[in-house]
Amino acid sequence: MFQVALADLRIGFYKDTCPGAESIIFGVVQTTFASDKSITPALVRMYFHDCFNAACDASILIDSTSAKPSEKAAGPNLTVRGFELIDKVKKALEEACPSTVSCADIIAVATRDAVALSGGLNYTVPTGRLDGLQSNPSKVNLPGTSISVLAALQMFKANRLDSIDAVALLGGHTVGVAHCSFFKDRLSSPDRSMDPSLFQQLRTNCSSSNNVDPTANLDQQTPFDFDNQYYKQIQMRKGILQIDQRIAFDRLTIGIVNDFALNPDKFKQSFANAMIKLGNLVANVGEIRQNCRVFNQPKPQPQQQNNQVVLADLKIGFYRTTCPRAESIIFGVVRRRFTTDKSITAALLRMHFHDCFVRGCDASILIDSKDEKQSEKDAGANLTVRGFELIDEAKQALEEECPLTVSCADIITLATRDAVALAGGLHYTVPTGRLDGLQSNVGDVNLPGPSVSVSDVLQIFTSKGMNLNDMVTLLGAHTVGFAHCNFFQNRLSSPEDGSMDPALLNHLKRNCTSSNDNPTAFLDQKTAFVFDNQFYKQIKLRRGILQIDQNIADDESTAPIVSRFASNPVTFQKSFANSMIKMGNLVANDGEVRQNCRVFN
Repeated sequence: MFQVALADLRIGFYKDTCPGAESIIFGVVQTTFASDKSITPALVRMYFHDCFNAACDASILIDSTSAKPSEKAAGPNLTVRGFELIDKVKKALEEACPSTVSCADIIAVATRDAVALSGGLNYTVPTGRLDGLQSNPSKVNLPGTSISVLAALQMFKANRLDSIDAVALLGGHTVGVAHCSFFKDRLSSPDRSMDPSLFQQLRTNCSSSNNVDPTANLDQQTPFDFDNQYYKQIQMRKGILQIDQRIAFDRLTIGIVNDFALNPDKFKQSFANAMIKLGNLVANVGEIRQNCRVFNQPKPQPQQQNNQVVLADLKIGFYRTTCPRAESIIFGVVRRRFTTDKSITAALLRMHFHDCFVRGCDASILIDSKDEKQSEKDAGANLTVRGFELIDEAKQALEEECPLTVSCADIITLATRDAVALAGGLHYTVPTGRLDGLQSNVGDVNLPGPSVSVSDVLQIFTSKGMNLNDMVTLLGAHTVGFAHCNFFQNRLSSPEDGSMDPALLNHLKRNCTSSNDNPTAFLDQKTAFVFDNQFYKQIKLRRGILQIDQNIADDESTAPIVSRFASNPVTFQKSFANSMIKMGNLVANDGEVRQNCRVFN
């Protein structure tokens, strides 16, 4: 039996990562609806059949293969349609925002749009679902058309839906058709629960030789309008399916049917509520499919070599069942700190980078040194890394909530994402499931210095599986934070550095010769605490503080990327999110979940 869970969904989940997602979906639905109004019942049925089995995870979209049939091959799903609309939407979304919007969310949003176009409510759909990793015809268990009311309500209850939800969702039959094979048993002899004139009409229609399996409108009055006519019809014994007619007179549901028949607005609101409630059922794990009809192919894993990192087998929502509040707990700690210290964004970005670029993202940078053994914290490049107390605070809160569950490595990754978002960057989705490393050696730290050449720093990035675009993107983290003068003092001595704006040079000379012990300078002189693209605009004006920052603006291999980011802030933000996720996929080979981030278990 598939296990479903209530979703951790959000209104506007794609607001930053794919701002036009819902309008793209609506455009495709609207175009299809203009020529085929039956798309509404098609999508409502697809949504219901998907969510009622392995949760709302788009498992119904998977094509069968000769070796393995999918849910599509199950009897109740053989007449489900609308798949080509989902394909069309997915193609458009992959062009706009690759590997971002799930097929499960496409079904949910497209169904809402179709209902609204037919006259129903344009309700708000929380998003953030994952696409399931299984699609089994043997797991399909839907309420049949001749089921009793009590048995139907029990099935709805198993999916956390009450009797009002059940009657409201059956109201989806106010649009669409049913094949005669689904109600033929009611026509073999006069059915007292069916209006005689309807009985005769259906008998004639279903014995027609024109079609192998003819259809009948489930709402005989307004079959393409999303209204409450369905309830009025079943009150008059004009229900087509047995279950439709039964809810009109069963003591468990008659009151709800009468209420909806009298009050169309109440029905529409109840339907919207039930659809949202149904949509909150999700699978525990999943992916974002590139093609809704097939599961993603697993990515090949590079061979592990001594002191090298490998690509991680991480998952979106890794802690969804083991520690559901993990991400909100971390966000709460970061938000409290950010309100009093906006420099925490730069601090966490530096910690995350310095951690991942040594032994992978394994929190080895958090380990405290001992008298007999120095850890990574004692490496020269890490002496000014800070933010450790924030990680301690998050870890303490998580240990109280879910002991020995959330790794310190995941805390760094999530906290960094949250800090970037609070500073104005994208709130990108972070795959989790990292382990905390078992080693932390000062001698392993080999990070690119501030005066390194573009070609040398690129070699370091490519050794970690990252490319030129990733390198220029991640250096864009210098749009927040500062550097101590000793990191760029060589640029201020005589002869003067011709690559630096003279006004900035004079400013830095005065600042760095102050009596303060190793003063600092903002790396972005314009918006030092805002995560934007000002850094790239500044280095194009020869106002880079660190040598490597200025080098990427001047080098012919990286200058075009700098210019692109300087002119398009959205492009930079998306690229930064993608590169951070890519860097976060570098992990050590084995590990543990520490109780205290500063010491090994």
